[in-house]
Amino acid sequence: MTPQDKERLKKMHLFAKDASSIAEGITLERLTADKAFQYSLLYPLGKIGELAMNMGNDMQEAYPNIEWADWRGFRNRLFHDYGTIDFSIVLEMITEALPLLLTELQKAYGDYAV
Repeated sequence: MTPQDKERLKKMHLFAKDASSIAEGITLERLTADKAFQYSLLYPLGKIGELAMNMGNDMQEAYPNIEWADWRGFRNRLFHDYGTIDFSIVLEMITEALPLLLTELQKAYGDYAV
């Protein structure tokens, strides 16, 4: 793994932990109504996708259970579909994909002691 991928992995792990912490007790109602909550949550989720976009092939192959393409696509939707974010999809990413990502990142984090 390159030093850059090691740093990306570390940052992904930190952003995933932050997003998980911010999202604790999340509801669709709060997510759709509270702009400050949206912004505080969407930033780390988008950064996860940005880091996944730049992750090297070796890392992606080493951790095939991480949904690299899904996180890249999610980032693109967040950052390029201005004003058309489907918050039910955001909620699904938070409640389903984020816990899986955290599990896989924890494995990688342990593997590389970043």
